[in-house]
Amino acid sequence: MISGGYMDLYAMAEYLVNNYGYIGIFIISFTEAFIQPIPPDVFIIGASFFGLNPIISAIVATIGTTLGGLFGYFLGDKLGHPIFIKLFGEKYLHKGEEFFNKYGVYGVVIAGFSPLPYKVIAWLSGIFEMHKLLFTVGTIIGRLPRFLAVAYFGDVLGNINRLSDINIYLFYLINSHYNYIFDAIMPIISKTAYPLIAITSLIIFIKNRKFGMKLIFALFLAFMIAFSLKYLVNEPRPYLVLDNVHLLCNEGNEPSFPSGHTTLAFTLATSLLFYSKKLGILFLSWAIIVAYSRVYVGVHYPLDVLAGMIIGIFCGCLTRIDIYKLIDNI
Repeated sequence: MISGGYMDLYAMAEYLVNNYGYIGIFIISFTEAFIQPIPPDVFIIGASFFGLNPIISAIVATIGTTLGGLFGYFLGDKLGHPIFIKLFGEKYLHKGEEFFNKYGVYGVVIAGFSPLPYKVIAWLSGIFEMHKLLFTVGTIIGRLPRFLAVAYFGDVLGNINRLSDINIYLFYLINSHYNYIFDAIMPIISKTAYPLIAITSLIIFIKNRKFGMKLIFALFLAFMIAFSLKYLVNEPRPYLVLDNVHLLCNEGNEPSFPSGHTTLAFTLATSLLFYSKKLGILFLSWAIIVAYSRVYVGVHYPLDVLAGMIIGIFCGCLTRIDIYKLIDNI
C-alpha cells in the first residue's frame, strides 16, 4: 500500500514535470523540502528527456527547496513538537535535537547534500529556532552543489564521448603536471591509505564499540559497492590505454572505476564527522589528498575518484540513519 502510494506520487510528479516543465520541478522541490517523499533529483537528471535544461532545472530546484525548507522551518516554529512527532515520530525529535546541538548549521548543509531527510531538518530548524539566515545559507550550500552535480551527470549521460574526452583531459591536467616533491609524497599517501583506514577503524572500535561497529559496517558497504562496480563497469586503468602516463604506482589489470582508495577514505572521513568534528575535518582533508594522489600517480581517472567520493560520502552518512538501529542496541 505504501509502495502504491509512493508510485502514485511519482506519477503525479512526472505529470507535473511533463506538462509544466520548470514549474513542475519547482513544485516537487518545494513540497519535498517539508512533507512529500519524491525528490527532484530524478527529474533533474532526466531534464533533457522532458525538454528542459538540466542546469536551469538544478537552479529552479534549489530555489524551490530553499523556499520549501523555509516553509518547513515556519511549520516547525509555529506548530512545534506535537505535530512534528505525529508526522515523523518522537525518535527523530530526540535525534534531531542531539544532531543540532552537535552540528548546528553544518547539519543543514549535510542534510541538504546527503541522503539524510532534509525535510526533518527543516522542521527541526524551526522547532529549535535556528537563525533563518543561517538555515537558508546552509540549505543553499548543501542543495545547490548536489543538484548541479546531478544535472551535470544527467547532461553527460547522453554525451558519453564528450564525458570521456573531459575525463582524459582532466587526467592529463593532473598527471602531467608533476614535480619531484609530489613524486616522493603522493605514492606514499596513496599506498598507506588502506593501512591508515584499518588502523583508524580499529582505534575507533576500541574506544567506542557502538560507533566502531557503525564505521566498520559503512566501510564494508562502501567496499562492496565500489568493487562490485569495478567489475561491472570494467574500465581499464589509464596507464593501460593512454600514452605518456606519469606512472608512479601499478595496480595491474584491476578495473579502474571507481577508486577504492577514495571510496573508503571518504567513507571514513564522512563517518568521523559524526564522531568528532575536528577529527572528521582532518580526515576529510586527508581523503581529498588521497583522491588527488590516485590521479597523480597515474592509476585512476578523475571520474573514478569523483565516484569514490560520492559513494564514500553516501556510506559515511548512513552512520546516522536508522539502518544502524540494530547496531545501536548491541
